[in-house]
Amino acid sequence: MRIVGFGREETSQEPMQETRTVVTASPVRSLVSISFERMNMPLTYYNDRFDLKPGDRVFVTGKLEGEVGIVESVTTKFRIRLADYQRVISVAQTPVRGSYVPKGNVMLSYDLDALSPEEFRKWILPPPEQADERDEVIFGDGFEVPLDDPGQAEDADPAVLDRALEYCRSGKIGYVSVRGGEGKAYVHGSRWYEVDFRLRDNLLQEAYCECPYPGLCKHLLAVGVLLAAMLRHGDIDTGRDFTLLASDRFWNMVRHSGQAVSV
Repeated sequence: MRIVGFGREETSQEPMQETRTVVTASPVRSLVSISFERMNMPLTYYNDRFDLKPGDRVFVTGKLEGEVGIVESVTTKFRIRLADYQRVISVAQTPVRGSYVPKGNVMLSYDLDALSPEEFRKWILPPPEQADERDEVIFGDGFEVPLDDPGQAEDADPAVLDRALEYCRSGKIGYVSVRGGEGKAYVHGSRWYEVDFRLRDNLLQEAYCECPYPGLCKHLLAVGVLLAAMLRHGDIDTGRDFTLLASDRFWNMVRHSGQAVSV
């Protein structure tokens, strides 16, 4: 394996394989200490669904619902009043498959079996709840963003474009995938937002974001800005299927999945 652009280089004769399974089929009842990005200290949760290990990425109930936590420690020696504890509800355990090349602050893969949108979603969001009629999604015409100059999109607002540029610089675009011209991205703002689009002749068409902004939003525009910049520097071939992952998120996922990938 050769790692380029991160100040280190390694070689091996054989491809490295996943080193451990994140979750086994048999749950182990436990108390789990979990850390979260916006908390100064770990919090303790009750678990009776999984066999958890330090380093596992989990979702919980309570005030931190929807945020990814990292398991710090696990104990099976306890006596508690169950009503006093929130619970672990799911685990992000999808392996990061494929070969990736660093391109600026993102990792690029052309592998057909690279991380899919559904697999990436498992790393950032808890399982979706059962939808009802109030959750029905209705689409209008969608937006168009030209990748030769995203700022010239018909609906682009200069202030929104500035925010989109900042999103690109700060690595807010966690994931972009294009398969057969159908694109999906996940962008982190006040929460994770899903962006859908079609990519035709370096033009984002029928582009939508699930955020509530009533126009061409910073999340959608940021995806266009990122792809436009990569095209301008010759870092991507949009005529091929591809997957992009933010570099810091990529390495974090690899570390917590307990595996190695080809870079």
